[in-house]
Amino acid sequence: MKGISRIIMSAALVLPFTQPLLAQQSGTIVYEVTAKTDPERMRGFQRGGGDGDEAPQIPDVITFKQTLTFNNGHAKLATERPDFGNGGGRGGWGGRARRDTANAPAQGQGQGPGQRRMGPGMGMMGRGNAQYFDLANKKILHVFSTFGDDRKTYYAEEDFIVAADTKASDKTKKIAGYTCKKATIKLKDDTYTVWYTTELPFSFSPINGLLPEANAVVLVAEGGRRAFNATSVTLQPVTDTDLTIPAGAEKISQEQMRDIRQQEMEKLRKRQPQM
Repeated sequence: MKGISRIIMSAALVLPFTQPLLAQQSGTIVYEVTAKTDPERMRGFQRGGGDGDEAPQIPDVITFKQTLTFNNGHAKLATERPDFGNGGGRGGWGGRARRDTANAPAQGQGQGPGQRRMGPGMGMMGRGNAQYFDLANKKILHVFSTFGDDRKTYYAEEDFIVAADTKASDKTKKIAGYTCKKATIKLKDDTYTVWYTTELPFSFSPINGLLPEANAVVLVAEGGRRAFNATSVTLQPVTDTDLTIPAGAEKISQEQMRDIRQQEMEKLRKRQPQM
């Protein structure tokens, strides 16, 4: 009995120190994103870039970072704009990469309501856009703000999608300190090699539709045109309190969001000078 009592007392002493670690549900995941570009198409979005030899050279492949910050069931994805290496001149593609927490999905979550698939972070987005996540209810919250003095902010929900066409594998490996399983997933016209862990207390994928299990966090997703590789997963207290959608945002359907985006982008096009 004395031996059993000592074991119970030892467990009681250890438990207070282990509980906070096990209960830690805040931190960051940093992804390195590599994406193939369509230089000709991207040059069409450039303003004042010149023609012929004067036109900036757009690389075939760009690399940048995305940081998912999560805390208590909420999360937000921030994207570091890529440096296209063409100088920081006005209207050019160059300039130092910067973190843009108001940029909507580079999440490669890819298809927000009304977005065209142009690769991570390449969609034509309006000011005040952001990619938020309701991790507790497994939803992506797409936020869009209109332009002008009568600016309004809207949001639409999209459910996390568990992949329907998944080929499981017995292979495992450690990524950023977590044991990950391998899976191959067919998504639309591309096939991805995915490494995911079930050791984190939520679900997430940098591309919606690549969750191999309902309670998985995808740390690596490599397809034919883009790849996401987690370089670090850090569990720590989060001081960023701006992880929820803006106060006063109006909830609308995905179809309404698509229509509003298209209307605002058309306004922008009419304001731009014709080249």
